[in-house]
Amino acid sequence: MSIDQVLGNASAELHVDLAAIINNYETLKSQSDSATCAAVVKADAYGLGANKVAPALYHNTDCDTFFVAGLVEGVTLRNILPDAKIYVFNGLFADQVDTYLDHNITPILNDPSQVALWYGKKAPCGVHFDTGINRLGFTESQTEEFLNTPNDLNIDLVMSHFIQSEIARHPSNEMQLDKFERVRYQLPNAKGSLCNSGGVFLGRDYHFDLLRPGIMLYGGNPGLPVRPNGIKQAFELRAKILQIREIEPGMAVGYNSLWTAAEKSRIALLNVGYADGTLKTSDRKAKVWVGGHMADVIGKVSMDMIAIDITDDKFNHVTVTDYAEILGPNITLEMVAENSTLGHYELMTGIGPRYKKYYKV
Repeated sequence: MSIDQVLGNASAELHVDLAAIINNYETLKSQSDSATCAAVVKADAYGLGANKVAPALYHNTDCDTFFVAGLVEGVTLRNILPDAKIYVFNGLFADQVDTYLDHNITPILNDPSQVALWYGKKAPCGVHFDTGINRLGFTESQTEEFLNTPNDLNIDLVMSHFIQSEIARHPSNEMQLDKFERVRYQLPNAKGSLCNSGGVFLGRDYHFDLLRPGIMLYGGNPGLPVRPNGIKQAFELRAKILQIREIEPGMAVGYNSLWTAAEKSRIALLNVGYADGTLKTSDRKAKVWVGGHMADVIGKVSMDMIAIDITDDKFNHVTVTDYAEILGPNITLEMVAENSTLGHYELMTGIGPRYKKYYKV
């Protein structure tokens, strides 16, 4: 029996709404009348499956440009989309140059040593100029030296990355915009890209030539006060009930006896836990949706399961044939993030490999 056949019997499921992702792409693209829109599909499309998400965007929208984090992701995506434009954020090492060239993948060069590795190549490259986040990218002094020194590079993209684009009036946004505009002025033949998901909503002055949203394609929120109109959560996690138990008053449930029954109780065990990514700190006020109602997560999260309280009469019809929603339309990313120490990025990219994945367009 194949792994796919075995997963067909999995008792935890990830349902991905590709139509919602397509909708989110169109919503983000519509924010600009000057820029085209790419898609960031790093981290396996933020946990949802780049092998399905990227082709859905490529074949159902005008998206032909994708960004990934590393070269392995780039080669994997190239095997799926032979004609797409693929950029790799993390640059290159000496032993990777031939792989970039062989697979027609475009590196983003992040420092002078990477420029030296790519120097004289006819294939295009991008260059990342740091404007304040102090992560990847040319430092201010390296930027000045680069811009004032002739080079033999086919630069088709210059980019930078925001520090706090989710805060519309944060002074760092204008500071970074000013620095990036000076770079763009000296490299006018390359496309400019500054906007991540939050940056898309800062306005036309920030859009330049290419938007590159990531988490908001999938319905996540990078930290804006509210999720923008038209952006839909694009996935649902469900877990099957493994067992239902009757608990007498005074009995404890789970490691360290963190929850004790105050009355005769009915609990259900669900087959998701630490290894499935979404519940690492959710033993604080966490809830699931089962049988049409909210149910409390009780006790400590185990590696492979959680317990929920279904004592109330409203859960009388719940059986071991039922699934509980862990994340989705009723248990939203916003709710789970508020009840834990995890942000949307961690919740999504932490989705484990044990879910059976279902896709709909």
